[in-house]
Amino acid sequence: MSTFESIFWHILGYSAMPIIILFGYAVVAAVSVFILSVSKDV
Repeated sequence: MSTFESIFWHILGYSAMPIIILFGYAVVAAVSVFILSVSKDV
């Protein structure tokens, strides 16, 4: 693997981690809000 490929995959890997964490947080927040809005007493 060339130096460029190595740098490319390192950047891709390190940028993917926070995106996955933030996306997971957003999904959990959206599901929580949905469950609370469905289960609340009107």
